[in-house]
Amino acid sequence: MTGPEEQENFGVASVVSDLKIVLEYKELLVLIFAVFVSMIGFGLVMPFLPIYARDFGASKTHIGLMLGIFSVVKIFVAPLGGKLADMYGRKYIMVGGMFMYMIVMFLFGAARTLPELFLYRGGQGAASGLVWPVAMTYIGDVVKEEDRGKAMGLYSMAFASGNATGPVLGGLIASYYSLSVPFFFTSGLAAVSGILLLVGVKESYEGSRKLGTVSHKKRHPFSFFKFDLSKITPRPKTFLGLTVGSFTVFFGLSMVWSMLSLFGDEILLLTAFQISLIFTLIGVVQVVVMFPAGSLSDRIGRKKLIVSGALISSIFAGVIGLSTGFIFIMIAVGFYTLGRALARPSFPAFVSSLSPIEHRGKIMGVYNFAQNLAFATGSFLGGAVADILGLRFPFFIALIVGVTGVIFITSTVKEEGGG
Repeated sequence: MTGPEEQENFGVASVVSDLKIVLEYKELLVLIFAVFVSMIGFGLVMPFLPIYARDFGASKTHIGLMLGIFSVVKIFVAPLGGKLADMYGRKYIMVGGMFMYMIVMFLFGAARTLPELFLYRGGQGAASGLVWPVAMTYIGDVVKEEDRGKAMGLYSMAFASGNATGPVLGGLIASYYSLSVPFFFTSGLAAVSGILLLVGVKESYEGSRKLGTVSHKKRHPFSFFKFDLSKITPRPKTFLGLTVGSFTVFFGLSMVWSMLSLFGDEILLLTAFQISLIFTLIGVVQVVVMFPAGSLSDRIGRKKLIVSGALISSIFAGVIGLSTGFIFIMIAVGFYTLGRALARPSFPAFVSSLSPIEHRGKIMGVYNFAQNLAFATGSFLGGAVADILGLRFPFFIALIVGVTGVIFITSTVKEEGGG
């Protein structure tokens, strides 16, 4: 990491300078724009997906299960996507996943029964497992180590920009038409993203099959789950610390995310537009914070941003559960998102630096496996807890689990040149 003099110079000027550096990576810019377009679509539907499911007769437990099935499927697909990316290259795995996402979101809008929603939510998880872990792997390929935090910050900011734009647009569309129409818009935006990736992104790694560096010995179809961690990273303890620690943090996130719109609708009696504003705030805070957070992590180290951000988000997850009105929850969600935005770019930047290029897809797949397991279990438990104890309790559990994760990361993760 850089020296103390660079830490002292961190500010608006340094962030602008760092932004200019990552803008020099042309392939990164195309990828990020494609991500931005697709995330507008994601933001269109996510605030209203639980309410959409409730209109099909779903209970809170059903809603938690439906949201969680996304991550259950992604648990299996993400490592496979990482393995395929190492074997055959990154580009066409991402393109195929994006076009799969296009089809699934169209079917979501045309759904007529609750089981269909479960099926299409699973398909959405499969598409996501092929796109997002491989996209982070691609960034690790084309961006230098010293710029990786900035690049992950810009990538996360593209996510956030789409999430900031999508909810208001989705709220307006749903208000004028119906809750199904935003899904059709999302399908169209996914098609645009797929085309951008197809024509605008060059392959960053040809794959071990083409390079002739892989054994052609017949393997079990799920052999990618079996590996020697010490062979894909020289720092297995730190990798495990990041992976298990991020599991606890993302477990709390999934409990908040899955129940937030229902909490606003049923407990605070907010309008659909007010709920969309909450999700817009999440996107806006992330847009403002994520790139500077990634830039700062390149200067002072990843661990500091991970620990401080995870602690802030965990505390304010509990505060959200105490909300009594629109202004209260907006403030709580704002600080909660600030913590998430501080930590988020540093997690993948740190993980991608722990493995050489030929194993980077696999290590990012394993890392995403843990995240998806966290999202699945958190969503399942969040819905069940809300049905049994009430909609405030998932937020309190997120606080407890998140703080546990911070303690684990602090004690296990070691950063070269730092703590």
